[in-house]
Amino acid sequence: MTIDGNSRRTDLLGYRLERDLPLVAEGCVVMGFSSVQRARVGRGFADIVLRGRHVEQDKPMVLRGAAETSYYYPPYDYACESSPRLHARLSVTEELIVAWNFEEIAPEVFLEELHTACELVLEELVNRRAKRLSFAELISAADDAGFFCASHDHVMASSDLLSGLKNLRKNVRHRAAEGAGEWLDEHWEEVAICLERLVRHVNWRVAQGQVQG
Repeated sequence: MTIDGNSRRTDLLGYRLERDLPLVAEGCVVMGFSSVQRARVGRGFADIVLRGRHVEQDKPMVLRGAAETSYYYPPYDYACESSPRLHARLSVTEELIVAWNFEEIAPEVFLEELHTACELVLEELVNRRAKRLSFAELISAADDAGFFCASHDHVMASSDLLSGLKNLRKNVRHRAAEGAGEWLDEHWEEVAICLERLVRHVNWRVAQGQVQG
């Protein structure tokens, strides 16, 4: 078996296999295997996929039962330990990114989640004051501060991308507008990567403060 393709999407697959395969295997009736053993075999298969994603090995991998997977890398790095509240909240975003790719949630739900995640990270990054800023003001402040670096990976500038997210979310939420699914199909990965870069800026700023302190 060969699994090949975009590295982040392969991680999305591994993320879901790690959760679901033990449950599926446990429910299969196989003579001579207890439910616990069947779950371990399912987890072992997920472990092969996750190890194969990060280990170069020419010889076949042997399927064995596993109590836990050996390798796991999140599809997007939203770790933000300096802000436990934000760190915990972004773990929900990561879960919904995976859910969207397996058609488990509606586009309107995913659109709202991406908007909320970007807003929270921008607040942490450019607005530490008590005064609340609108999403548009947060985007402008981040742009002025140079947090939206130019990238050749994407056609649309990050500020324009998040402005598009803001406008569509407003129309979908308040005017029941259509088009969320089409927009997400084209842009969700760009938003996810933009969010990852903003989190990196948050972590870098905290690290710099600790060094200077």
